[in-house]
Amino acid sequence: MASYASDYSVTLAEAQQRLERIPALQDIIGALHTLEADRLAGWGIDHHGPMIAWVWLTGTQPPSSTATELAAAHSDVQIRTGARVTFAALTTAQDKFGIGEGVGPIGNAGAADSAQIDVSDLITHTAVDLRANALEIGIDTSSAPAPPSGALDAPEDRGPFGPTGNTGVAPSGAPRLAAISAILAPHITVPYNVVEADAIEDHVAFEGGRRLTHGSAVCTSGFTAYHAGDNRYGLITAGHCNKSTWTTQGVTLAFKSRAYDASNDAAFYVIPEGQAHSATHKIRCSDNSGVARTCPIHSIGPGRLFMMGHYVCHMGTNSGVSCGTVDNVRYKPNPSNGCDGNGGTCRPVFIRASGPDMRACKGDSGGPVYSYNAAYGIHKGGPRNNPCNRSNSYIVFSGIRRVQNVLDVAVITSWPSSVP
Repeated sequence: MASYASDYSVTLAEAQQRLERIPALQDIIGALHTLEADRLAGWGIDHHGPMIAWVWLTGTQPPSSTATELAAAHSDVQIRTGARVTFAALTTAQDKFGIGEGVGPIGNAGAADSAQIDVSDLITHTAVDLRANALEIGIDTSSAPAPPSGALDAPEDRGPFGPTGNTGVAPSGAPRLAAISAILAPHITVPYNVVEADAIEDHVAFEGGRRLTHGSAVCTSGFTAYHAGDNRYGLITAGHCNKSTWTTQGVTLAFKSRAYDASNDAAFYVIPEGQAHSATHKIRCSDNSGVARTCPIHSIGPGRLFMMGHYVCHMGTNSGVSCGTVDNVRYKPNPSNGCDGNGGTCRPVFIRASGPDMRACKGDSGGPVYSYNAAYGIHKGGPRNNPCNRSNSYIVFSGIRRVQNVLDVAVITSWPSSVP
């Protein structure tokens, strides 16, 4: 309430009256939507000066008598006319335009299907501007676009978009907006505005148990963690998931540290800073029923030797969630390429869990092993050539305490942790 009063230069009492009035105004706007559906172009509530709810109609003829009477009964409601196109026409144009893929040729280069260009790398957003009665197209003028698809000039001469009919040196700022607007003009049938706008980035709340991809390679993220050495947040996975980057939840994470040797199979990848992401204390724990769930992690499990007989579950990106009992805390695996990828022999410091429900297969590596709300370990592997849907299997994992020590990280056990 205080912020509203400050934003719109009114007293606290008036701010309260206005905020309490909004639900009733919304009901009136909704009724006018129904009464004038064929001409509806825009609507909203103005807060600067007197607070006014308004509905905008196409054409200049007056609204229906019922709509006129409804608006006249309220001093803070207006019906405006004179809009050029309906809201429905704007939404149709927005959907047809998409994100600017294949919008047609530059200038008069020929038929639209002969030299299509792609401006999607420049576009930050599209929106229906109800106040302007126009389609809004946001452009990031700081980024250099890719060469046009089906470029009009020779390959060695291709460059960023320039003025209409010219693919030479690209202008910047307002000239670039004007150039892009001219390129789009033949391909948009409603009023539109091209505006300069920052590129959009998702603000991701990261969690473990998610699919990691790098080209065709697939692994699973384990737990979110905090690196004590340089104050970075990131995700733990398996050390043999050895890539310079992994992408998960639409964001690419960079390699930070790795321990892949006779005693360890773990790695840590950092979340990009400065993008308003956060690192949660949750892991994906879908039970393969088709319902995606998350489970909070509140604590760190016991040391390896004290896990014997504990009931644990693991989440693999391909096999989903399955559970079993720890039956060996001094397991010495013998993978085909050794414990370090070079034929080195493993030490008997890994842990095995098995049971009638347990499943595991390729792509599960790096996933979280947990019990109730405690982190127990990072999935290393299981039987070779194991079908993802075959139960009565087993998993091998690294104990979480060893993983934390060797990577110099701490698993996150509270929510949320903002990535600076």
